[in-house]
Amino acid sequence: MKQKLPAFAVLLLASLALWAACTKPTPFGAELLDDELADYDFTDTITVLCTIEQEDSILTSDPNSTATSFLCGELDDPIFGKSRSDIFSLLQLDFLDPGFDTSAQVFDSIVLYLRYAPSNVYGDTMQAQNLRVFRLDSALIDDKEYYSNNTLPASTEIGRVDGFLPKPNTADSLIVTNTKAPYLRVPLDDAFGKELFALDSAILSNDSAFYATIRGIKITTSAGASPGAMLAFDLNNEAYSRIRLYYHIKDDTVGKAFDFNFSGANKFVHFEHDYSGSEAGQHVGQQSDDLIFLQASQGLRVKVQFPYIDQLENIAVNKAQLVLTKAELPNDNALLTPANQLVFTMLQGDTTFVFSPDVSYSLGPAFNQGFSRFGGNPELENVNGTLVERYRLTLTEGLQAMVDETSGDLKKKTIYLNITPQSRVAQRSVVYGPKSTTFPARLELKYTRVQ
Repeated sequence: MKQKLPAFAVLLLASLALWAACTKPTPFGAELLDDELADYDFTDTITVLCTIEQEDSILTSDPNSTATSFLCGELDDPIFGKSRSDIFSLLQLDFLDPGFDTSAQVFDSIVLYLRYAPSNVYGDTMQAQNLRVFRLDSALIDDKEYYSNNTLPASTEIGRVDGFLPKPNTADSLIVTNTKAPYLRVPLDDAFGKELFALDSAILSNDSAFYATIRGIKITTSAGASPGAMLAFDLNNEAYSRIRLYYHIKDDTVGKAFDFNFSGANKFVHFEHDYSGSEAGQHVGQQSDDLIFLQASQGLRVKVQFPYIDQLENIAVNKAQLVLTKAELPNDNALLTPANQLVFTMLQGDTTFVFSPDVSYSLGPAFNQGFSRFGGNPELENVNGTLVERYRLTLTEGLQAMVDETSGDLKKKTIYLNITPQSRVAQRSVVYGPKSTTFPARLELKYTRVQ
């Protein structure tokens, strides 16, 4: 008996050592390691804290005309409450001094054309929409930065189209017949067109004078139904998005036209969110253990913290991923599909957010190489016979910095989870939180011990 006891103790100590090195019998990433399992340790039991926060105001102006999508509409989301978005834009002369002459020319009509941005339209396009166009009361400034909480008064309606069904995927020709794209046609009031037609040549010969005189327009849409839709327009598409003024020369039947463009002029988007009474709203400002709520367009972000990660001393992080599983809620609307891309951001200073190092590495020096090396897009996974939709977000470099941080400052063990492109999409996602009994959010870590 005295000989058997030491042998049992040795076996027990060996088992404890193995448990400490590998917290689960089936390690994360085993299928990626080929024959190198012996070189790594694994864990997916790191403490993760998630707090739901409302986004700060975000920059939405586009003075350089680079954006390909501007949101306009309203949603009545069964999970996230009510949201709306309005477009504000200057008009740009197609060329200076078009030579309007009311003594020799006759105004015919004026029409707004808006090119859809199909991939960013969100919600139910089978519900009838009403679109209204207003003249701004004060001028939008061409070189000013506007944020999502900015707005401008606009009290004079100059055009509308009621009861239309959006057709963002139905292409048609506009100016030329050999190209087609989806767009919306909105008749504008003759009074507005005649004002443009009668402008003095001194105003039509100077961009600044024209901006100050016309001031700009506001575009809104509404459905008055649930879930509604957030339409998306590519105002910088020069082939389709424009205001076209039609006229003809007196005693001549040949029609003429002049375009006022959006491309080349400043424009911005205003967002509003009302979370009162919504399920997501109940979690704003709270640590969320069971469900995590994310929303773009100045909606909701998640503060993710790893309070004890620095206790993993003397390790080299080989691969780290935050794994999130899409939650199935009984009262959700299937048309409000999950976000296409999640990213990590970090707080730089007091108010500025930047991409995490892992996101920046994936995007490359010119930020044009995509997110394939980072992940963050929803993919189907088979988990013990159940097919689930999951996001896997790389945190390798960011986590190594947290492990090496010894100050004890929790801010340095914090990262933020966002939807991108934040100001150009209306998507949202609900995923399970870190203490969910279904598919808990977890950090999967593969690491090497170093001396």
